[in-house]
Amino acid sequence: MQTKYLLDDRGNGQLFNRLKLIHEEQSDWQSIEVADLQILGRVLALDGIIQLSELDKDRYHETITHPVMQTSFGDDSTAEVLVLGGGDGIIAGEIIKYPGTGVTLVDIDDRVVDVSRKHLSDLNNSALDSVWVKVKNQDALEFVTKEEAAKYDAIFLDITDPHPNSPSASLLGAAAIKEYKRCLGTHGIIVAQTDNPFVNPGHLGQLKEIFRNNFNHVGSFGISAMTFSGAFSFVWASDKHNDLFFDERVVETKWLTNERFNFCKKMLELI
Repeated sequence: MQTKYLLDDRGNGQLFNRLKLIHEEQSDWQSIEVADLQILGRVLALDGIIQLSELDKDRYHETITHPVMQTSFGDDSTAEVLVLGGGDGIIAGEIIKYPGTGVTLVDIDDRVVDVSRKHLSDLNNSALDSVWVKVKNQDALEFVTKEEAAKYDAIFLDITDPHPNSPSASLLGAAAIKEYKRCLGTHGIIVAQTDNPFVNPGHLGQLKEIFRNNFNHVGSFGISAMTFSGAFSFVWASDKHNDLFFDERVVETKWLTNERFNFCKKMLELI
């Protein structure tokens, strides 16, 4: 069955042959679908927009996770990491490859977490059941405003694109970023996904500007990914670190290598 999946809230999208519908429902916040597609394999779609795929999950989640982890705290075995969004559990699964690292995952939609626990465990390494991962189902900004200052060594904003009707629409503004920074240690790094720069060119630039107003150092990197119609971007910021590094000898990865990450840091220059 040929099925259209959206790339944005304007109706732009792409077609894939859906081999099997695994699960679908309407939660209090969004529509949720898990399906097996030709080419992409298993996918999670929220409000009709594919959030991740079996095909591209390693290049997305390894690339957003490991350079930030290795740069921000190296071998510190007492690190605490905050993931806002990311209810699929895949970033959490990458983070807990570092022994002794605790993860707090905050996703407003408990149904995304439950569905991912049941249907995406092969993709997230069962991270949602790990003793190292604490899941909080509440609004991310509400959670952060009640957290102690400088608690986290790294913060991942794996938040759905902030379209007007999205549950994440208020989570990437200037006031929110100031709250996230308050919870970040002085040595820490914050990183966010900023969508396909062809489909939503303003998102990357807007978040970069907000980061520049709050942090000493700001950078970006990208990946190529068919799931997101070609390209995908990320932006990071820190008061201490002026660059990100990755050492493939430190952690086991399926896609990310030193050479590939060096290319990822330059990829957005092609756009």
